[in-house]
Amino acid sequence: MGVDAEALGICGVIMGQKPIIRVIRNLARSGGTLISKCIGCMDHVTLISEVHPADLRTTKPMMQAQKWFGLVNLKDVAHWKLRPPNMLQFVSLCESRASGRGDQFVLRDWSHLDYIGVPFTEPKHGFALSDSLSAVYDIKFATTVRHPIDQYMSLIQLPVVQPKLNFEKYLYGCMKFAEFAHEHGFYRYEDFTKDPDTVLRSICDDLSLEFDAGYKNKWQSYTTITGDTNPSLGRGSEKKEIQYFERKPIEDRVLQAFRENDDYQRACALLGYDA
Repeated sequence: MGVDAEALGICGVIMGQKPIIRVIRNLARSGGTLISKCIGCMDHVTLISEVHPADLRTTKPMMQAQKWFGLVNLKDVAHWKLRPPNMLQFVSLCESRASGRGDQFVLRDWSHLDYIGVPFTEPKHGFALSDSLSAVYDIKFATTVRHPIDQYMSLIQLPVVQPKLNFEKYLYGCMKFAEFAHEHGFYRYEDFTKDPDTVLRSICDDLSLEFDAGYKNKWQSYTTITGDTNPSLGRGSEKKEIQYFERKPIEDRVLQAFRENDDYQRACALLGYDA
């Protein structure tokens, strides 16, 4: 399927100005769904969840674009059944239509595929979404993180992940993500839960989004999002207010395994967490 010059933003590139794509990066089970709900529900924001160029099927970004946000029509779907789009074609069409109606377009990167991968792929520890879009777009992104132990304790609750999650590979992925976050700046989920307004304002600044304080009255009913939305998988899923949770009990042997791992120690040091 061809994409016209307007959809690709080529006019802006010729003028020396790339159009903006806004991206939120976080690993699975690190609070990214809640943060993305708060941003996605803001006025004049359209946010598509868990997008990655290696997989346009599992998290159904095209369904999100069509059924949730009206960015894709039946004609587009018919074209794509014959010739599936690549990531640039998909994003450029959605971004041009969102901006055309006055919305600011945001992607939540499926960073899990880049750094952990299980059970879908072997991670390459990069930023594949940016690689696929940066020739045409100015990528503005914000990265959020969570303590590796809390993230792990939540991640192993997922039946599709737990049997195949290798402890050492998980921590290596966390460390590589921490290196990226440390280089480019990051926000800790724990800080967000204690002062969501301040963190969200800063994230919006990074993304060139207008902060909408009304999010606090809307995020609870925001349902057009993928991610950790099953109430049985997270203590915060059914809460109506943003709050900090103490760590779940962890076996001494597991805690010791973390503390003896060099990648864990480096990730904590880079992100400012107690190890």
